[in-house]
Amino acid sequence: MNISVVIPTYNRKKSLVALLNNLHNSTHPVEEVIIVDAGNEQLTNADYPGLNIQHLSSIPSVCVQRNMGIRAARSEWIFLCDDDIEVPADYLQKISTYIQEHGEAGAVSGQVLQQENGKWMATYPVYSAKQLIIRYVFGLSIWGEIRCTSDNLLIKRIKRYYARKGNHIARSGWPVITDFSGDNCTVPVFGLGASVIRKSWLEYSPYDETLDKNGIGDNYGVSIGFPGTGIHILNNAFVYHHQERMNRLKHPLQYYRRVLALDYFIRTKKELKNVRRISFAWSLFGNSLVFLFSGNWLMVDAAKKAFFQVVFRKNPYAEAAACDKKIIEPKL
Repeated sequence: MNISVVIPTYNRKKSLVALLNNLHNSTHPVEEVIIVDAGNEQLTNADYPGLNIQHLSSIPSVCVQRNMGIRAARSEWIFLCDDDIEVPADYLQKISTYIQEHGEAGAVSGQVLQQENGKWMATYPVYSAKQLIIRYVFGLSIWGEIRCTSDNLLIKRIKRYYARKGNHIARSGWPVITDFSGDNCTVPVFGLGASVIRKSWLEYSPYDETLDKNGIGDNYGVSIGFPGTGIHILNNAFVYHHQERMNRLKHPLQYYRRVLALDYFIRTKKELKNVRRISFAWSLFGNSLVFLFSGNWLMVDAAKKAFFQVVFRKNPYAEAAACDKKIIEPKL
């Protein structure tokens, strides 16, 4: 099974070189590595750890860079790879083996671990009955198992609801991923920064180049357009996302642009025709209350602005797309 690796990067030379060394040590060899570079810290031949590397130059835009790399790839399968992840040597072998055993799988990822309070975590379980009720009432996203131990009738009913729905996209548009049981599971959307995907699927559902240069919300728009059975997640394969601070947005701006991206997709993607805009607006109101009661005033301001942009249909992404404009940077 041949795999081309596509890596968008922007002035993260140290992280990029570490990643190339990971790929060099992979027990499943890669056909080629396509680095789509928007920065000024160009690698030299001494930095290449014996890989077949194609180096492309691009403007700063993760979506533009990924699309460029995907078009240039020669293999049927593409490993979409963020430049700040650590890839264990057996990661691609586990995914390759799974793909060969499951012909229906066109997009496969392992778990992506991130550090939270000193611990590596891939999911964010819900332990609190209060949090569970809030997420249920407002149709908010859940990304982890429901581990609330309360036995009151309301909590039992909510648990049964989520168990019946499985991994899905809520009527509000947010992903609800609560079932990670077994050796593998299937989800409708996922972060694709460590995924192996058929090139034909990525050509069918490319990255939307209207989004900001950081690509906030980009993987959602790509995932929902896949023609097959969703994204298969292997629970025994992991990468480590080091969340490089260089070129990373602050949380309020990330939230603001993520909301605008989701609203833009709800308005333009036929796959989201069952999402109700009133439910989406209600979820944004719920998020605003959560930020307000937590005293996070920067997030309150971001949520308030996002809410009014959505309700009054003033989304700069949608307005730009209508004029065929690219790489829009909405300001708070």
